[in-house]
Amino acid sequence: MGFLDGMFDGALDNLFVAGGNDKALKRLHERGELVPATIYAIRVVSKSDSADEWTYGLDMVTSGGPLRVAVRQQLIPDPWRAPLGGRVLARQLDGLAAIDWPATLDEAGVPHQASFIAIKTLKKPLEAGIDDNSIDRKRLRDGMRTEAQIVSSQPVEVMGMATENRRIELRVGDRTVVLKREHVPPYAQALAVAGAVLPVALDPKRPERVTIDWPTAATAAAA
Repeated sequence: MGFLDGMFDGALDNLFVAGGNDKALKRLHERGELVPATIYAIRVVSKSDSADEWTYGLDMVTSGGPLRVAVRQQLIPDPWRAPLGGRVLARQLDGLAAIDWPATLDEAGVPHQASFIAIKTLKKPLEAGIDDNSIDRKRLRDGMRTEAQIVSSQPVEVMGMATENRRIELRVGDRTVVLKREHVPPYAQALAVAGAVLPVALDPKRPERVTIDWPTAATAAAA
């Protein structure tokens, strides 16, 4: 997804995009009040022809009082550091808001080359929790619900570099199932470890087909 995507889908008076000439984003970065914020919601919209669209719901207490906002932005690098319930630093000014990812990483002592970038502040806050349409909802809806325990979890590498996919060995009841290239969303990466017990759905016709319910697992972990 490019930073200009979604420019004309409403709320044009409450829009900012990354770029050297973006005055609203620059003003937010330079003058916006920097406060701690809690991520109360995450929405992921999968795009077939571009990067997924990420939106974060933030709860913060500003000099003007409590504020709940939703901001569409990509957190690069290390988006796994911003799970549901996670603490970040955010800026707000005149109705605009964004996670200050460089400041968040600095506070955590993480070396980085991140930039302050964001796409837009939404008119309405998100519903609490995780809404991720990159997960196969049909399998989750139609499958037999149960739990599975991770026996082992290793990153899948491409040209020597780790990806977001993992080879996960699961124990489901009295049998073992191996997911060779399981995509683990950034918000759930901390859960993809040996010993973790996760909600899953089993295909009634193909029991070896197991779908992990990452949004439910991450929501439970944040409770």
